[in-house]
Amino acid sequence: MEKIFVFLLLSAPVLLFVASPASADPRMETNNNFCHFILDPDDTDNEIFMAGCNSEITVVEAVPTPGSVQAMCDSNYTASGYAMVEKVIPQSAISLAPGSTLTFTSNDSDTPCTMVESNGREYRSSSWQSTIKVKKTTQKGFVTVHYELFCQGGEL
Repeated sequence: MEKIFVFLLLSAPVLLFVASPASADPRMETNNNFCHFILDPDDTDNEIFMAGCNSEITVVEAVPTPGSVQAMCDSNYTASGYAMVEKVIPQSAISLAPGSTLTFTSNDSDTPCTMVESNGREYRSSSWQSTIKVKKTTQKGFVTVHYELFCQGGEL
């Protein structure tokens, strides 16, 4: 049992911080079911890649006002997205102490939030909020980390 615990303890940081060729930004992808949660708004390469975030992306078509002439094209759509995942991980796998909360918004960074819906269409939002909360658990040496990302007003 102790060997399993040591293996999990040593492999968790590797699994959380594995490099990927994916873009470095607040991001949610429906097909691949993963998200990026940034840890530093000035260096968006400092981030966590998290699978299983079950993002919800809502796309709305802008309805033209009566009497106006508007071409039918993809630019008439806007998207909003929400993603949340909560994981129990070893305390050593995250640099935040229990009780800590990190909240970043689009006011802190020029980097847009990218939402990729199931058909591969990407929306970029300049209005987003990313929150990471660390809570104590009853398991010694472990914490619960709550990751949340909300993007709104995304455009093609």
